[in-house]
Amino acid sequence: MLARLAAPVLIRAFCLGIVIGMPALPAGAQYGGGAGTAENPYLIHTAAHLDAIGATPDDWDKHFKLTADIDLAAYGSSGFHIIGASEDGPFTGVFDGGHKTISNFRCESDFNGDLGLFGRVEGPECRIENVILLDPNVASKAGRYLGALVGSLREATVSNCHVRAGDVRGWSFVGGLVGRSDGGTIAGCTVSATVHGWSRVGGLVGQCYFGMIERCRADGAVSGDWSSYWVGGLIGECRNATVRDCRAACAVQGGFSVGGLVGENLTGEIDGCCAVGVVRGDTNAGGLVGLNSGGTIRDCYARADVKASICVGGLAGCNGPDCHCAVYKPGVIARCYAVGPVQGETSGGLVGMNDRSRTESSFWDIETTGCIQSAGGDGRSTSQMSVSATYLAAGWDFVAEKANGTQDLWYMPAAGGYPRLAWELAAADFNVDGRVDFRDYSRLAAQWRQAGTAGFVGFSDLMCFADLWLAGRR
Repeated sequence: MLARLAAPVLIRAFCLGIVIGMPALPAGAQYGGGAGTAENPYLIHTAAHLDAIGATPDDWDKHFKLTADIDLAAYGSSGFHIIGASEDGPFTGVFDGGHKTISNFRCESDFNGDLGLFGRVEGPECRIENVILLDPNVASKAGRYLGALVGSLREATVSNCHVRAGDVRGWSFVGGLVGRSDGGTIAGCTVSATVHGWSRVGGLVGQCYFGMIERCRADGAVSGDWSSYWVGGLIGECRNATVRDCRAACAVQGGFSVGGLVGENLTGEIDGCCAVGVVRGDTNAGGLVGLNSGGTIRDCYARADVKASICVGGLAGCNGPDCHCAVYKPGVIARCYAVGPVQGETSGGLVGMNDRSRTESSFWDIETTGCIQSAGGDGRSTSQMSVSATYLAAGWDFVAEKANGTQDLWYMPAAGGYPRLAWELAAADFNVDGRVDFRDYSRLAAQWRQAGTAGFVGFSDLMCFADLWLAGRR
């Protein structure tokens, strides 16, 4: 009798031992190796490995590295587990894309927000870097915080990340790369995408609230309907943030506060930036910024075709204070120029409307803008705008001169034309010889559509090269 009872007991004990022992398996068994530490990150080789990160919230504070190109097409529009979510907590770890490509990410929802490859990303030690997204599509009819890479970014860093042929559509806080950045840093990133929304819509970021954006580029189409607000080629709304050395080359369309670079700059700082392309809006539309509300814009230019109903400017639609209070911070525009055509009521070659704010040492081209008036700046002929003396007399800091400073912010193209930002030359000077010529084109061709330390080499780089080549820097 004892023998007959002993066998089942032993079997149950053996099975219980297996169950108890299962959690002792390595935590990273669902990945391609590694331990999830900074020195030994989890390795991501396949689409299943990447999806496993989103399915394992306990690992969202770990380190990961992508080691192979990945195609997510098989997951469709709802099968992939987004990394970081409002219900399970944000991603707070480190993800290194290794300059590999992640193709065909799809995410669609009627009402959900915090959508992107990473839904929510948070923390000063958190980083996402060296990621290249090819053909990502993110859409939510009434969702907030949508981006191809990150839906909502808070006090974290995104660097050297790139979106190619993206499509992002949502309701508000919609960006080609990041939906909303709250105190975050976005550096060295580029986007080529179609972005659509109703409020706070940007080619790179829907809204940047505090924090920093630097050395970023966006090209493509950014739009809202004619009742939309805060639509910009790079950023929909820049609020108390710093934007430096950035460029947008987009077709931008919206209703109110529409800009080639930024829809509204609310007490933010925009330094050394430029915008080209087309801007269409209803009220407060500008080649660089639609509405500058107590913000500072320094050493920038716009070469966009701008058309709107009222408050239209080659650089800024309206330059005004941060509020309509008795005590306010005025908007400031300094050492900027605009040369693109401007059409609309209450229009100006540089600034459409000025409200208790100021413009210093800035110019617009009377001939190319088609405007003989502006609410700020000084009008000049095309020939006057094409000589350095015009700007040197106004205190602009050029390469190879010392009287106006030593930062070397501007340079004049060798064959003439309007001044350009010094960092633009470096961006197209692939062989670093101080010129843009066929030797740089050869370098560009050799790296075409390849992933490298500067991201995915493609049409944005070709556009930058051709732009400087045509300007005569050869």
